[in-house]
Amino acid sequence: MDEEAPVRLRAAGAGEALLGAALLLAPWPYGSAPDWARYALAGAALLASALGLLGAGRLPAVALPLGALLAWGLLQAVLGISVAPVSTVEASLLVAAFGGTVVFASAQARSHRAALRLAALVLAAVGLQAAYGAYAAAGGPRVYGQTSETTTMPFGSYVNHNHFAGLVGMGAVLALSLALGHARRSRNLTPRAIAYGGLALAFVAAHLASRSRGGLLALAAGLVVLAALWARGRGKRLALGLAAAAALVAFGVAAVPAKSRARLATLLEGTSDPSARYRIDVFAYTLRLAASRPLTGSGLGAYADAVPAVKRAHGEVRVTHAESDALEFLAEGGLVGAAILAWLASVAAGGLRDRLAHGHDPLRQALAMGAAAAVATLLFHSLVDFNLRLPANALVFSVLLGLAASPREAEAGVGGRLSCAVVSVCLAAAAATAAWRAQGAWMLDRALDRRPPEVRIAALDRALRWHPYLAEGHRARGVGLRAVAAGDPRRLARAEADLSRAVRLRPAWGEAWAELAWTRLLGADRDGARSAMSRAVAMDPTHVAIRKSEAAFTEALGARK
Repeated sequence: MDEEAPVRLRAAGAGEALLGAALLLAPWPYGSAPDWARYALAGAALLASALGLLGAGRLPAVALPLGALLAWGLLQAVLGISVAPVSTVEASLLVAAFGGTVVFASAQARSHRAALRLAALVLAAVGLQAAYGAYAAAGGPRVYGQTSETTTMPFGSYVNHNHFAGLVGMGAVLALSLALGHARRSRNLTPRAIAYGGLALAFVAAHLASRSRGGLLALAAGLVVLAALWARGRGKRLALGLAAAAALVAFGVAAVPAKSRARLATLLEGTSDPSARYRIDVFAYTLRLAASRPLTGSGLGAYADAVPAVKRAHGEVRVTHAESDALEFLAEGGLVGAAILAWLASVAAGGLRDRLAHGHDPLRQALAMGAAAAVATLLFHSLVDFNLRLPANALVFSVLLGLAASPREAEAGVGGRLSCAVVSVCLAAAAATAAWRAQGAWMLDRALDRRPPEVRIAALDRALRWHPYLAEGHRARGVGLRAVAAGDPRRLARAEADLSRAVRLRPAWGEAWAELAWTRLLGADRDGARSAMSRAVAMDPTHVAIRKSEAAFTEALGARK
């Protein structure tokens, strides 16, 4: 027996335990959307994968396209392709985290018991969130009892009800497939089959109660995919599966409150709905951005800085996502990135085909089909939303993709133990980087919460000393120094240096260019100020605040003649 085998098994077990904890905790800090939570979750996922892959003999085949996607993001940053290189490096860190999770889950799922444990963890995470969503729904538009002007349609711990629906939709499809698997394995309605079926019904009811219209369409599509996988070319079985899917959705619609049904019914309004019109406009901007750099894209994670230059309306809204993961990725990754994703889809589909063609356990096949259909559910939803930009949803998606893509244990995979060790070391280094980035986000948030300007500047000094890549911190400190300068040339020079640093880190950030223009004007650099304001308008021509700032700036220039 290999003397190192117990060590590798313990490492894999530790990785699985850490991944399970991350799955259970991820939805609660607003879907891990705040920067500190996003990178803390990424660090946990990276460390879990680093530990887990020490126990793997060979890397699953999905490691190759995922590695290519990571390499493409880093190349965009290094070669100057990205309009926001720092954002692209940060996005690449997230690609490493969730890509590593796919690889680890795929490797771990070669074991039947490990695959069932991972599926149970996913269902537990979804179940806890669904239960809280049902409990909190009576409190109106609140998250943890709090509300704000921007929190209009929250659900559960999510600020956006669509993202709650994205999470729970995946769980509903997986639970239904496991119910069918238990029933098929025993050729009877066993207690476990009934329990999983009841869980699926509860998830569907919670999902539809969120009133997500895109989520409803995605759930229906995911159930159709599940029915097709179960039927596998048998017409009668497909018809029965589609009928069961329709009955499940009908039950959910009947179980939710009348207000939820009325909201879901607005699907029939089409583009007359204001939300639908806004989405269509953003789709158009995103396609225009993608067409401007069709091959290479604007850089992973750079969408928020790149899209303002091609906007034509909605200047009062800062568009940070494309309302479609598919279009946003096309704009960021270009055709090169799209080709890598097609490669990944092909490899994952090959693993699923191998499992279904040669597997003998109905329950293990049901798990693979349920995971694949759950992945399809979120992908359909992501055509009209940005679920994959929510870290909690992306983590569940990654685990399910790994479960769906995991072939039989006899599959050769790629590389060997040395490759696994090298990948583990790289993932561990990335985990440390993610932890450092999470600390930077935490320090920045605390500094920005400080109210007296001098206290805020001091807190930003500490944050930027350890994390000099934080463009938001440099902008905030520059604005603060300008506010307390009182004509002091040294403080004005420091303010200009900070704002110049901010636009070097994010060259297409119109708001920072506008702040730099005012700072240069106060420092009597009229030509530099005029150039910076021109850049601000060019980078974000519809931004309402920038347009107002430009008008005031032009007036101030005239007054200083």
